Amino acid sequence: MSDASLQASTEPTQRDKWLHRGQVAAVVLTGLLLAGTLWFLWTESNWVTPRSNDPRTAFLDGTPGTEILPLSVMQLLPDMFPEQFEPAGKSAGDWIAQFGFTRRPVADGGNPGLPVGFVISQYRPKSGAPSPVPFVAVGCAACHSAEIRVSETSPPFVVYGAGTNSGNFLAFVDALRTAVLDEERMTPAKIAEAYEKKFGHKPSLAERLIIRGWLMQIRSQFSENLPKYDDPFSGSELRDASNISVGPSRTQPFRNLVRLALDRPATADFGYSKVPAVYHEERRKWGQFDGGIRDFHARSALAAISSGATVDNTTVPEIRDNIMRSTDFTRTLAGPRFEQALGIKPDAARAARGRNVYITHCTSCHGAPGAGPDEWTAGPRQGEVFSPDVIGTDPERVRYRHADELADKVYAMLPVGHPFHFERNDLRPLPAGAPGFPSAMGYISYPLESVFSRAPYLHNGSVPTLAELINLQRRRDVFYRGNNVYDTEWVGLKVPDKPDARRYFRYNAAWRGNSNLGHDYPWPYPAGGWSLSNPDHRQKAEALKDLLEYLKTL
Repeated sequence: MSDASLQASTEPTQRDKWLHRGQVAAVVLTGLLLAGTLWFLWTESNWVTPRSNDPRTAFLDGTPGTEILPLSVMQLLPDMFPEQFEPAGKSAGDWIAQFGFTRRPVADGGNPGLPVGFVISQYRPKSGAPSPVPFVAVGCAACHSAEIRVSETSPPFVVYGAGTNSGNFLAFVDALRTAVLDEERMTPAKIAEAYEKKFGHKPSLAERLIIRGWLMQIRSQFSENLPKYDDPFSGSELRDASNISVGPSRTQPFRNLVRLALDRPATADFGYSKVPAVYHEERRKWGQFDGGIRDFHARSALAAISSGATVDNTTVPEIRDNIMRSTDFTRTLAGPRFEQALGIKPDAARAARGRNVYITHCTSCHGAPGAGPDEWTAGPRQGEVFSPDVIGTDPERVRYRHADELADKVYAMLPVGHPFHFERNDLRPLPAGAPGFPSAMGYISYPLESVFSRAPYLHNGSVPTLAELINLQRRRDVFYRGNNVYDTEWVGLKVPDKPDARRYFRYNAAWRGNSNLGHDYPWPYPAGGWSLSNPDHRQKAEALKDLLEYLKTL
């Protein structure tokens, strides 16, 4: 081979040159992508500064992983969809008032424009990944706080730990679902337009990207869930009890767990419950109205998961700690005193007589105050689960469809190694052969601390006052709920028999799941009422008045 031929064969061809350039470009591009990924990860790590909240702060302001929507979108929704978030019209107040959420006292801080328990988070929904823009999550205090006011104009006394006496969460969720599923009015462009109009400037690039991604994700989620959740109600339908039969202060505790654990629609669930108070949880070995779970941390985690958290994001350290510490806050949380909240001192002489009635007829199941301040002495049957057949109360909460199979499925949701994994014997109904009470098909008796602040009464919120619960007065079958003022005389909620803008939800005790029968202690209400001409009636009526006065002191 000649020198010229050898030189020609060793010189790179045009194809070789392009191949080399491509390899160089690939290396450079890979480097840029790696650098970009590292930069993104570094930037993302700065979007969240994990907080180590004390128990009270975790309860009031900590996210349990239930992020719903970007903060800016929450601030815009009442403007964009007034018919959904102000369904009674402007005159009935803002969305916080119309859905019955609790306003946080100014002196106690909180998030401007958001009710108690609507917390600001830097985590994205479901994944728990950091977010460059704030999201709104629903914390423990959203359900477990209440306002007590004695008149329409009096300032409210805010109680942390009480079950909400006015929050209509399911109506709020349906309003949100209606807005999200509206593909004409709820678009990134319409959100940006409303944003600029409200805040006076355009949303940042990060907000636009996050809002677009959030809207795609949540709309897809809501659309996919329609077979299990059905079409949401909207506008005036949100306040109609024949549409959303749960209503203010109540929930359906197993509805979402059935949907998540069993992949079923839970359409046959009439097991309505009021939101319980969470005072002094350390005095209760088993939680829930049915005594269904013994591990309180797991109980709180399952409540978060049924409200939008996930099995995965509850392992994020800050979210995990918030759930645990907010639960710990309720272990020693004391409820308020009647005089403290309402400024009215109970009649000491009548209350002293009423204590004797209480000790005779109530202590066995509910215990009584101990010798020292804020102490409680358990009764011999306190913590026992009573069948509805025994106490006569509405059975729907403990005899709902899928009750027998749900426990095993829920247990499997939190596997070994998960921070909220619990023992199967900590969940009722217990497995066959397990020691202890074999089933949760009943209602557990528990202490009555701060009983005045627990209205409405019975597990389903069917009795508005203590006077009716102890059968001093006849129980009303039809009344209206919403933002009810407090009844200081009969100890509970004043409930009108006709609706108005603030009391709109028609509670009918004849409807399935709403029965107000049962728990006829100390004595059943007599046919025709207590007759003053009947010595036995007169004596018992006086004893019940004394008992009512004593209950104010608990």
